[in-house]
Amino acid sequence: MRAWVLAAVGAALLVPAGARAQAVGIAPGEEAAFSFDGRTAGEVRRTAATPTPFEAAVGREYSGMTPPEAPVPEAAPLPNQNNLPPLPIPDPGKLRFRFLLVPGSSHSLLIVHNGYPKALVYRARIWAHGGNRPTDVCLVMPGRPGVEYWPYAISAIEVSAFELVDWKPEDGVPCK
Repeated sequence: MRAWVLAAVGAALLVPAGARAQAVGIAPGEEAAFSFDGRTAGEVRRTAATPTPFEAAVGREYSGMTPPEAPVPEAAPLPNQNNLPPLPIPDPGKLRFRFLLVPGSSHSLLIVHNGYPKALVYRARIWAHGGNRPTDVCLVMPGRPGVEYWPYAISAIEVSAFELVDWKPEDGVPCK
């Protein structure tokens, strides 16, 4: 039995990275970037992620706010948006997920860069408080970054179920 389990694990490791990329785990301080053809994610490129001036400013803004009591049905504009450093421009044809701990706090921030002309919807699971569970996330507008914030430490995030959808501003930015 043990040999069968080891063989199964070995076979799983031989699966191309793109096939395994449908669920992408991300650790604090890490960025995962990949292309997406509408069905499958390409090879995931991982790099260290230190907060940019924009991300540090967004983390400070959110850390000073009282979080909502329940999941929100629609994303809110960034707080104090006019006083933040410039919004980053996503790389065309790429998705980038940057998972950061907010400097000076135990709070968590996920910045999602959508470099596609369609909106991105996805699912996320977080590891925190000794367990894991799905969490609500919001649609990421085309060609823009989206921000997810949690007022506590998260030890890992897994993102999956990526889908590019038609979107126009009057559709709003729904969260699920």
